[in-house]
Order: sequence, then C-alpha cells, then structure tokens
Amino acid sequence: MAKNNTLLRFKLFHRFNHFIIIISFFGLVLTGMPLVFKDYGWALWLYKLLGGYPTAGYIHRICALVTFFAAFLHFAFLTFEATVRKTKGLFWGPDSLIIQPRDVLNILGDVLWFFRLGPRPKFDRWIYWEKFEYLSLMWGTFVMGATGFILWFPVQATSIVPVSVANIIDLPSIALVAHRYEAILAAGFIFTIHFFHTHMLPDNIPVDEAMFTGRVSEDHIMHERGAYYERLKNEDQLEECKVKPASSGAKFVAKIFGIPILIVGLLMVSFMLSSLVCSIVSVIADLNIGFDIFSIFAF
Repeated sequence: MAKNNTLLRFKLFHRFNHFIIIISFFGLVLTGMPLVFKDYGWALWLYKLLGGYPTAGYIHRICALVTFFAAFLHFAFLTFEATVRKTKGLFWGPDSLIIQPRDVLNILGDVLWFFRLGPRPKFDRWIYWEKFEYLSLMWGTFVMGATGFILWFPVQATSIVPVSVANIIDLPSIALVAHRYEAILAAGFIFTIHFFHTHMLPDNIPVDEAMFTGRVSEDHIMHERGAYYERLKNEDQLEECKVKPASSGAKFVAKIFGIPILIVGLLMVSFMLSSLVCSIVSVIADLNIGFDIFSIFAF
C-alpha cells in the first residue's frame, strides 16, 4: 500500500473565503486603478472594457461589499472558535497569525541564512512574511473601507464630523488621497511580494495549488515549515492532518483559475509601475530640474 504523504493545509472555509477575496480584490483593482491612472491609454481602455461610467462604479461598489462580507466571515469564524469551540492559540502561540518575538528571531535567522552566515530557520505554521501580509490585509481593509465609505457617502460622513473640524478640513478630499495611495500600495504589494512568495518560488511555479486544493505534500511541510512538522509529530497530530491527494481535476482547475489571475496581476503592476515612472518624469520635466539633477553625475 502506497504511503500517504499529503497533508491538509487549508480547510474548505478558508479556501472559500480566500476565493471571494481574490474575486473582490481583482474587481476593485481593475475598476479602481483606471481612475487613478486616467491619463494613460491602458487605463482608459480597461475602464471602457468594464463598462465605463457608471457600470464600472457599480462593479467597484459590489466588490467592496463582497470584501466586507469576507472580513465579516473571518471575524465571525474567529469569534466562533474563541467563544464556542474554546480553541486556544488563536491570538498567541505557534498557530496564531499575530507577530511574536519568535518571528523577529526568524527574520534575523533568515537574513543570516541568506548571506550563508547561519542555518536556515525552521518555521512553524505561519512564516513571518505571511503574518505581515495578514496584518497588512487587515489594515488595508480598514483604511480602504473607512475612506471608501466617506467617498461613497460624503454628505453623511461629513455630518458626523464636528462643524468646527469640517470647516477646516475637506474630509472627502483627504479620503480620496488616502484611498488612492493605499490602493496603489495594496495592489503593488499583492502583485509583487505576495505573488513572489506564493507562486514564484521554484517549488510552486507556475501556481501554488495549496489555497485552491487545500493540500500540500509532507515533504513540502518538512522543508518549508520544519518546526511545524516537528510539532505535529511530537503532538501526535500528523496522522490527523493526512488526507487524500488532490485529484487531477482539482489541480487542473487550480491552474486554469490561478495562472490567468497571476498574469493579469503582473500585467496590472507593470502598467501601474510604468505610469508612476512616467508621472515622476513628467513632474521633473515640469519643474525644469532635470538638468540640475543629472548634472551631478557629469565629470
């Protein structure tokens, strides 16, 4: 009988929640970035492709509501686990996504290993960069949600602010700036850092199937999360985590869905980066300081 070396990494609930976050996030980016970079041809083309005004705006708002629904599901899950099931370790310990002193040591160890000055750290269930991504998602959802609400309902939002403050600051304008640059930061981060750590590592190319099938190999856990693997063995939980390997059909669907998403994300960050560079060059040219900047390199 063949040895079963497949472990369950993500349960169905988490895979479903991640799926709707993918859909809503891409919907927000594809309908929002064209407004940020409205002076560029690719943005105009994309905006028209998605229906233009007001259709793209409706899509953007629907995706925002879906994002809030995903956030609600996540916090409802945490509440249920903490209060009903009395699950321990949600907010502290090796199974928690909260950054802890161990993560600082892992960062230092990773840097030393990168420069061949020490052994590779043995990571537990969550690696430090995954925790940073999780916290950035929480922060980004809060900022984008708050500023998006102000932009969606400017009159109602302004009425909440004391009159003395509203007379001094233009709340919708501040919200627009914060919403815009947080969106650029979030999209840039997801399409570069997150994509690299998830899909572009040698063992994962062309797409990491774990979040789609929920399964990873035992060898993968041993190599990438050595401390987690040892903990599962020591606590006699390893056999409980073993499941049937993902079917060929499930793997095929993961690739059919994941690869186009990956390509679209990389194209979007390329368009965004090129537009930002063009904008910076344009500002420098308008200020007529190009000669002064580059003359320092002349000999």
